[in-house]
Amino acid sequence: MNETTEKKYELRALQSKDVWPMVKIVKTIGLKEFRSCFDSDDVRKMIKDMQTGSKTIDETSVGLAVMFDIADVIIEHIADAEVYIYQLLSQLSGISKKELETIEMNTFFEMIIDVIKKDEFKDFMKVVSGFAK
Repeated sequence: MNETTEKKYELRALQSKDVWPMVKIVKTIGLKEFRSCFDSDDVRKMIKDMQTGSKTIDETSVGLAVMFDIADVIIEHIADAEVYIYQLLSQLSGISKKELETIEMNTFFEMIIDVIKKDEFKDFMKVVSGFAK
């Protein structure tokens, strides 16, 4: 989606009431699946390169790598957590589950990616990944 195209939805900030569907999504998909996003070979290599200075890599790049791994895990298991994903997206957007079921696929996946990009989601995943250790 290019910058000039207006989105067909707006997502509010994540709140404490959003923890419940998020926890259900993580539980349905599996905590180990999400934990692996923070401990992938790519992420470990990027962190090592940052520490040794062998490549110019910043925290944003590492965060993006983790974000894309998380998106991949969610999309891979989307059918398993369908009910909870619709619940969360509906809560965040104000769009009913019934409407979400009929939106364009691209818009649906953009919504998922936009949730994953939220700072509050990143904070939630940091806490969750801490429990998995």
